[in-house]
Amino acid sequence: MKIVNLFNQSEFDEYNSETLAESIFESVIDEINEKRSGDCNKGTFGTLACVCGSYGMAGAAMLCGSAAMTCGAGIVKMILPDKIYPIAASNLWESVFVPLETSEDGTLSFSDFERILDEIQKCTAVVIGCGLKVTNDTEKIVSGLLRNCKKPVILDADGINCLSKHIDILKERTAPTVLTPHPGEMSRLLNAPVSKIQSSREQTALEFAEYYGCTLVLKGVGTVVTDGERLSVNPTGNGCLAKGGSGDVLAGIIGALICQGIDCYKAAVAGAYLHGYAANECSDEYSMSCVSARDIIEAIKFLM
Repeated sequence: MKIVNLFNQSEFDEYNSETLAESIFESVIDEINEKRSGDCNKGTFGTLACVCGSYGMAGAAMLCGSAAMTCGAGIVKMILPDKIYPIAASNLWESVFVPLETSEDGTLSFSDFERILDEIQKCTAVVIGCGLKVTNDTEKIVSGLLRNCKKPVILDADGINCLSKHIDILKERTAPTVLTPHPGEMSRLLNAPVSKIQSSREQTALEFAEYYGCTLVLKGVGTVVTDGERLSVNPTGNGCLAKGGSGDVLAGIIGALICQGIDCYKAAVAGAYLHGYAANECSDEYSMSCVSARDIIEAIKFLM
């Protein structure tokens, strides 16, 4: 990946100001709430498909779906292995489900690829990866969806890990793509040490997003969001988010905002801001060690 110096330090300082992320968040919330005030129905707010979950990782799928519904997606369609359908359906009452055959590895099977693709093409956007696991089947599913899906894709967790061996697929896509890696996942994508990524987070994110034509959400303290042209460093969040499930919630938030007509970059900026804002609110009420991903979703209800 060629290094491109898109911004000098003064421009970084301008783009990284706290007011940028806050202003984008406020404008996004105003926009989606305004749509609710008129003649609307569930179709107005899009359908988010979630290709998520595996045996032993049902919680990741449920957190993603719950966050998406909380953040306003009109319909959340859960595409998951049938072995985790009972527990998911008993917890996500508002979602619709596409339970498919569970492979020997406890994941979705590539034999159902055409069904998955067909279901996704009926939706507004799709989250791929929360709790998916990395197997031969899931690698082929992720690669095939990225090549053939014409809808915006939010790629998280094992979706990113499945992509890491086939990263040039990103350059083939014409539809919008959002990636939400933490530093370890970014390390696998770039085959570079975490320390190198952490030492130049903004520049690394910018180069990646510009080269691969995607929106990148590089998570961590000061989450960096960029589409290769615009860049924001998120000012919200704290140690509450250093727990399993937090990233699944963020993926669901971003997916829901995109379903409501927000462009990928603004949805990612607003989603990261809201995610961290909820963490800040939770830490005012509870010990940071006690806050769970479900608490973050509950707090969001009071912040939109």
